[in-house]
Amino acid sequence: MSLSENQTKLIHRINRIQGQLEAIKNSIVAEEQDCEKAILLLKAAHQAMKKFGEAYIHEYMDTCFKEKKSTQNIETDVKKAISAAFSL
Repeated sequence: MSLSENQTKLIHRINRIQGQLEAIKNSIVAEEQDCEKAILLLKAAHQAMKKFGEAYIHEYMDTCFKEKKSTQNIETDVKKAISAAFSL
């Protein structure tokens, strides 16, 4: 199975997010009391997740249109995605 360039970019985004989460975990384990660093790590991870979500939805929509899914299926899927995104 070969990944497209966009799928590879999504995987790289996930890897960066995992790195940010590891840094947060390591600061907890090390019991570091650098509040500013912790806040910046959390903010970076949160922003990265938001950007990943946006990129993922764009990739999904591109795939749907390329596969020529029915308009009804796309509409249903988009509504589900929007509901899921705003229920976080």
